Amino acid sequence: MLRIIEIFKDDGAVTLRLDGKVVDVWIPDLEKICLYHRDEKNKTVVLDFAGVSFISSNGVRILEKIKDERIKIINCSPFIRSLLHNLIIRNEK
Repeated sequence: MLRIIEIFKDDGAVTLRLDGKVVDVWIPDLEKICLYHRDEKNKTVVLDFAGVSFISSNGVRILEKIKDERIKIINCSPFIRSLLHNLIIRNEK
């Protein structure tokens, strides 16, 4: 299961806390909500991965597909950070 909770929103950004596993059945929901806030609401999307225990290879691929300067990933465990290394490094530059 993946729970997505909007924990902060202002005129320019929304922070979404993710809890659970980013696996195949939940990936379309995550993609849809990210693209909704980024493209339709024109906001920066901050994905707080503090509660994520696992991400599948399909989850990594979707994040690679939609990731740009307006989608940021924060608070990853060391395990998740290793799986998302290239996406997070781009955030830090």
